[in-house]
Amino acid sequence: MLAALLLAALLAWTASAAGADLSEYGNPYLWVSVGQVKIKAEAVRTPAKLYLGLSHRPNLPAGRGMLFFMPELQVQHFCMRGMNFPLDFIWIAHGRVAGLTRNVPADFPGNLTSPEPVNYILEVPAGFIDRYRLRVGDRVSWR
Repeated sequence: MLAALLLAALLAWTASAAGADLSEYGNPYLWVSVGQVKIKAEAVRTPAKLYLGLSHRPNLPAGRGMLFFMPELQVQHFCMRGMNFPLDFIWIAHGRVAGLTRNVPADFPGNLTSPEPVNYILEVPAGFIDRYRLRVGDRVSWR
């Protein structure tokens, strides 16, 4: 575990020196807009990063999130394995919010399923959806 954290820190430092904006976990940041709200989100695409997600982290700072780039547009299944804090899930397809799952506790025992086929999922701190009054159908984009 320590070796993995050191490798992630080294990768982040190397990319930072090269001008890339990476998290301390080695994931590139994107600015995600949902409706009128902007979130600084880590982007994950590889099978290992998609599996790990935000697991085993101590927290998720306000205004931050993780954007999952799923390999196919399909009904997605997520879980709270190894989570230490609650989350909101924003299910995304075709540049719009397809569904919202609020206030999932860190110890939620089951699976979370998207309401329809999606290929992006944005995880944000619990309460974010209600705080910013996000709605199904809101536009979503990133850069």
